[in-house]
Amino acid sequence: MEALAAAALVVLAVVSVVWTALLIPVLLEFKRASWRLQEFIRTLELDLRPVLQEAREGIREMTKAAQGVADSTARLRGAMAAMEEAGENLRVTTGAIRAVFGSRLIPVASVLAGVRAGVKTLWKRYRQRRERS
Repeated sequence: MEALAAAALVVLAVVSVVWTALLIPVLLEFKRASWRLQEFIRTLELDLRPVLQEAREGIREMTKAAQGVADSTARLRGAMAAMEEAGENLRVTTGAIRAVFGSRLIPVASVLAGVRAGVKTLWKRYRQRRERS
């Protein structure tokens, strides 16, 4: 039995040595990977910080632009309301002028336009007859 126990101890010792021998390269690879990861994180922190600052500044600028658009929209709404009111005033004024002068002025203007056209026609014919004779 002592031989079996000794053999088991030898096997356990050999397995421990082999296990340790295999574990050392794995640990070294973990160390290299952690070193690369640490360098990557450091690089990321250095590069990411300016990007975050630029993003914050961009968000501030976008907020200012949005506020400017909101202010401009309010002013534009006011201008449109003023233009609408001016148009309505013009419609009312035109309606009042038509009501007061329309019934009298339109027939008089029509007659004057007809007289003017007739006089022009007569004048052309008169000049044509003079040139022929």
